[in-house]
Amino acid sequence: MQTEHARGQKSKSLRGLAARDWHLGDCRDLPGKDSTRQELVATKSLIASPIELKTRAQVLIVRHTPLVRSGLASLIEANDRFVVCAQTDDAPMAREMFVQHEPELVVLGLTLHRGSGIELIKDFRRVNMTARLLVLSAREDPLSIQRAFRAGAHAYLALEDDSSEIIKALNRISEGNLYASASVMRHLLESLATNQIEPARSEVKSLSDRELQVFSLIGRGLGASKLATELHLSVKTIETYQAHIKEKLGLHTAAELSEKAAHWMLHSMRRNLQLRKLIKTAA
Repeated sequence: MQTEHARGQKSKSLRGLAARDWHLGDCRDLPGKDSTRQELVATKSLIASPIELKTRAQVLIVRHTPLVRSGLASLIEANDRFVVCAQTDDAPMAREMFVQHEPELVVLGLTLHRGSGIELIKDFRRVNMTARLLVLSAREDPLSIQRAFRAGAHAYLALEDDSSEIIKALNRISEGNLYASASVMRHLLESLATNQIEPARSEVKSLSDRELQVFSLIGRGLGASKLATELHLSVKTIETYQAHIKEKLGLHTAAELSEKAAHWMLHSMRRNLQLRKLIKTAA
């Protein structure tokens, strides 16, 4: 009984959408269906642009995992306020779809094929300021959340959040609000309350969002070839990013870059651990 209950609970998470909907026979033949990657957040928006929901609002899905895309599409289509107009995992294709379909809402991840979710958010905002953008990501670190909101995201959800958060977030941002799930909000409040994230963040503030992504993966021990595979880029492009990072951080060799990145990652992980301990103590 306990095992069956645990399985039922897990299927409600956003990560569980993939497994839950794999067997569904109503997968739609949407443009770019074989592509994917992205993530989501809550508060009152300074620039309110509520969507008039006289008809079902169109939603573009940009996520790197086909199963997650399929699960999201099924979940969104089941609601009478929203309809999925297209889906893809490819950043350039997502830009084309955004212009072609003019969706009111976008659900996207931060890691995409041939592009960055953060840069895609900026592009979408330049094309249409009224479109509402929801990030759904496995990244829950304050730096990723901050960068997503600063780029123009209206909501941020973690992949481990309950699946009901998707519709709740879409409804909230459609009404002109910002939204963050409870888990995401907790990370934001922790960083604001303690100001512990600022020293680690300021050390790399000169890096672009894509460079920071490469830098953090280097800190986790990924070499150029593995980075290229992870980010769907060529090794030559990765090496170009590495060169730019070294120049901005005043580094001269690949060894110095690896050491710097590893130190930064370790420093950030320790600070995040300290934040969690502080919150538990306060509670």
